[in-house]
Amino acid sequence: MKQHIELQSRFHSESAKMQHMFSIIKKVAITEFPVLVRGESGSGKELVARAIHDLSHRKNEVFIAVNCAALNENILESELFGHVKGAFTGAIREHKGVFERAKGGTLFLDEIAEIPMALQAKLLRVLEAGEFTPLGGEYAIKSNVRIVTATHRALREEAKVGNFRQDLLYRLRVIPIFVPPLRERKEDIAHIAQYILDQQHHDSTSKPALTQAALEVLLNYDWPGNVRELKNTLLYALTMTDHPSAIDVHDLPDEIYNLEDYSVQSSKSISEHFPKYGKFTYHLIQETLIKYHYDLALTAKALGIGRTTLWRYRKQYNL
Repeated sequence: MKQHIELQSRFHSESAKMQHMFSIIKKVAITEFPVLVRGESGSGKELVARAIHDLSHRKNEVFIAVNCAALNENILESELFGHVKGAFTGAIREHKGVFERAKGGTLFLDEIAEIPMALQAKLLRVLEAGEFTPLGGEYAIKSNVRIVTATHRALREEAKVGNFRQDLLYRLRVIPIFVPPLRERKEDIAHIAQYILDQQHHDSTSKPALTQAALEVLLNYDWPGNVRELKNTLLYALTMTDHPSAIDVHDLPDEIYNLEDYSVQSSKSISEHFPKYGKFTYHLIQETLIKYHYDLALTAKALGIGRTTLWRYRKQYNL
C-alpha cells in the first residue's frame, strides 16, 4: 500500500489506467527481468524506469539513462560498451561504457528502436551471455545490470519489416509496460498541472494557480506531446501572465487556446459556475474579448458569430 501511494505521488495520478500500470511496476521491480516500456513522446517513460529502479533491491546503486537516438553508431557503441586506448583514431585513453559504469544498478536505454543492427547483435550477446567486450578489447567483461528499455515505436512491427532483430525483441520484451497518453487520463491534468506550477513557485505569498476557465481549456486539448507539452505550456503561461497567482485562458499559447475546439460541451463546463445563454459561456465570451483587446470584429470572427450576435451575448452577460 505504501508503494502504491508513493507511485501515485510520483506520477501525480489517480486514474484507473495508471493504477493498472502501478501494479505492474510494483510486481516487476522485485524481479530481474528485462522491462520494455512503451509510450508516446513525453509520456513519462524514464519516470517509469526510475520507479522500477527505486522499488528494486538495486535502489542504492547507480541509475544511468542513455538516449540511443541522440548518438551516432560509433559513439553509441563506445558509450554502451566502452573502448580501450588506441581502439580507433582519437581514442587516446580508455573509456568505460555504461554497461560497466552501471555495475550493480539499472541501465535505462531510451529509444531502443533506434539502435543500429550491428549494435543490436552486441546487445543481444550481453542479454544472452551476460558479458560484453569493449571496442578494441581482447577480453570479455561480466555484466551485472538491470536493463530497462523504452520506445515510442511498435517493436513487433519494426521486427516484421526487418528494422529490429526479433530475437532481441523477445529478450527485451519479457515484461512490457504501456504508459497511457495524457489524453486518455485527463482526470490527471489538474494534479499534474498544479505540481508543475508548484515546482516553479518561490514566493509563498503568490502561489500560482489556474483559473477554472484555463483548466477547462487544458482539459479540452488532446496533448500530443503529453506531460512534456503540458509542462512547456504552463511555463509559457507563467512567463506571459501579469497575475502569476491566477493563470487565465489568455495566458496560454495560441495553439492550446483554439476557439474552434473550446466549447461548453466539456463534461466539466464552466457553465456550472457561470450563467449560460445559447452556445457560448460567460467565460468564453469574456476571455475572447480580452484576447482580442475588445476588438469586436476580431472577437466575433474568432467565435464564428456575427457582431449582432456578439452584441446580444455581451448584453445578456453584462460584458
